[in-house]
Amino acid sequence: MPSGASVGDADHGVMRDVPLAPFTSIKVGGPADALATCTSFAAVTRALAWARAHEAPVAVVGKGSNLIVDDAGFRGLVVRLTGRLASISVRGARTLWCGGGASLPRAVQRAAAAGLTGLEFGASIPGTAGGAVAMNAGAYSSDLSEVLDWAVICDAEGRRRVGRDDLAMGYRRTSVQGGQVVAAVGFALSPGDPVEIRARLDEFRAHRRSTQPQGVRTFGSVFTNPPGESAGRLVEAAGLKGHTIGGARISPVHANFIEAGPEARAGDVIALMDEARSRVRAAGGPVLHAEVRYLHPEWGIGPPPLAEVD
Repeated sequence: MPSGASVGDADHGVMRDVPLAPFTSIKVGGPADALATCTSFAAVTRALAWARAHEAPVAVVGKGSNLIVDDAGFRGLVVRLTGRLASISVRGARTLWCGGGASLPRAVQRAAAAGLTGLEFGASIPGTAGGAVAMNAGAYSSDLSEVLDWAVICDAEGRRRVGRDDLAMGYRRTSVQGGQVVAAVGFALSPGDPVEIRARLDEFRAHRRSTQPQGVRTFGSVFTNPPGESAGRLVEAAGLKGHTIGGARISPVHANFIEAGPEARAGDVIALMDEARSRVRAAGGPVLHAEVRYLHPEWGIGPPPLAEVD
């Protein structure tokens, strides 16, 4: 049992003082006070009840592919979904069942193998199914609101199944709140030609390899695209492609990505985001809004703490 853990904590599947950087794709940030690894809906509810009893904020960390953890870590409970809650299966003729912790790109592959189409755009979203639904992730002019049928939401009281319309899904947002976990989802897909589906997936992968940084510590797109514009183009036009602060740099491959070197800190990443927003605005461009999420030491997951720009 980790140092600082109690028998009561272990009964709820809670471990203490767990490093979080390994659970993110950019590999920066401090430890969590507590972490629960859950393999069932009941385990999620127990962990959330533990958090409520301890008045601890809650954050769900999946693949960590769009997350910055503060250098000070997190003074609350991190929930991770594994086992059955990371599994994928085809139900009936057209439903893809995914645990909230399932890899979304793996879900795309499973759908393709079953001859189901509609989720191919998700091959470019390197997160979990639950996390992607919670923020209505998207790519290639599509998002998960187009294919989501239902979701199982867990909180400290139990679980409930809700429909797509109950989640108020908009551009990179839903009504999922702190203390709630998207523990499973059902995607409503359509029968398709497996050869055509695989061809689309190959096209998406080739495009990603040619336009996004590969083999480096990074996360997904840093900023959302302003209406009719490209955030990456705006940051590049401001002269920041390859710009470094501390151990982090704006990718020389695509300016809407930030890469972290071995000595990078979360503070370096935030400073680069501030610099990009300030320079784009000073050049007469729009105010850029973060797509990447931030784990605050006290509050949980929310927008990064960026400086105000005029």
